Amino acid sequence: MAAFAETWIRIIVGAVFLPCIAYLCWTGGAGLYVFVTLVVLFGLREYHGIAAAKDIGSNWYIGVPAAFLLCLDAWLEAGNHAPLILTALLVLTAAWEVFRKDAGSPFQNVAATVFGVVYIGLLGSHLILLGKWPAGDPAIVAEGERIMAPALLAFAIPWSYDAFAYFAGRLLGRRKLLPRVSAAKTVEGTIGGLIGAVAFMFGLRYALFPFLSPLHCVVLGVAGSMAAQVGDLVESLLKRDAGLKDSSRIIPGHGGILDRFDSVFFAAPFVYYYLACMTR
Repeated sequence: MAAFAETWIRIIVGAVFLPCIAYLCWTGGAGLYVFVTLVVLFGLREYHGIAAAKDIGSNWYIGVPAAFLLCLDAWLEAGNHAPLILTALLVLTAAWEVFRKDAGSPFQNVAATVFGVVYIGLLGSHLILLGKWPAGDPAIVAEGERIMAPALLAFAIPWSYDAFAYFAGRLLGRRKLLPRVSAAKTVEGTIGGLIGAVAFMFGLRYALFPFLSPLHCVVLGVAGSMAAQVGDLVESLLKRDAGLKDSSRIIPGHGGILDRFDSVFFAAPFVYYYLACMTR
């Protein structure tokens, strides 16, 4: 009964959440930037909580501003200053450890801080880059035409894969995919998720993204889903290592921000660079 109730909570929350995401991708502009920035900052806060559960002293005071600057740079300067921000992050984090007292392993602290900003801040900033893309790219949008921002693809691919994989796994799942990392994921669920994501991509092509060819739909659906799966497994690995089930309980039925957006963080760079190659 509890599992049945949790499934319906997931469905209801998703039914409310997804139209809001679609609206932000349609309107673009500052709304999407603010939303992604909040997701990145709250997700990074949860990441530091996971690190703390492992007694790792990751640096919140340096990591959060760095992640914020990466998002701001993606919005204002198309990410051109990301190398500078990441270089400053590394230097400042390492320097901080020189003067830090009783904070465990400096090696772990620096590594965890920098990894968190790259994992959540840098990868997440690609959603902002995707949100701005159609405004000036004639390969995607004709003059005077308005279409859905490709940022929607970075949300739709992992979430459609996740939904189809969840139900396929519940109905048909027998063989565990990677029980060392995630006990719930199955081979059958993965196959069902890939098929469902590709089918969903064809639906999006006809409804919102006519510039995508059938081959693009297959590649984005399959490779994008696999990138999303890696993101999901990475977060599961971090939580399991720290002895945690969820990164937080902020989203009913879904856990925390990282639990919901871990796959999106990995799918967004793939979608961004795939489109960059496709439209070159």
